[in-house]
Amino acid sequence: MMHTLNHTLEKNILEADGRYLSSRELDPLEQYLQSYKVRLETYQQLRDQSDKLVLQSLRKLAQAYPEIIQQHGQRCKYDMTEVLRYIAVSILRDDEVFFKEQMMSWLDTILLAHRKTSQCMIAYRALQEAITSGLSPASGSLVRPYLDIVLQSLQSHA
Repeated sequence: MMHTLNHTLEKNILEADGRYLSSRELDPLEQYLQSYKVRLETYQQLRDQSDKLVLQSLRKLAQAYPEIIQQHGQRCKYDMTEVLRYIAVSILRDDEVFFKEQMMSWLDTILLAHRKTSQCMIAYRALQEAITSGLSPASGSLVRPYLDIVLQSLQSHA
């Protein structure tokens, strides 16, 4: 089965089964197309600035917990870079379900294994600040709900 742009559209196409989609079922596609330009720009900004944004966040974490950066800095950088990459792809797809299914179970496992929830919260809040100041307002508002999911997950492990 071919995966379409996002889960909502895929579900509507599968449920149509031999008939044309209704106007209501086409709404997600129309919304997708209308918001495509800003989602593509957000994807490109995250791709191009990911390293800078993550390093800015880790510098903030290092001020509070220098020993964590010394011991786990590379791992933190990798994890946060992966989270940003999945956020970028999810924004491009306009698909929060994809993010939750593909990223959050992995991230939850990592967070539980390392037991550094409060330190991670500092890093991801700093990432949110870096994104707010480093990306366009439109892009920042697309990224925020995904970082909120990450922060809620961290909160639930705290």
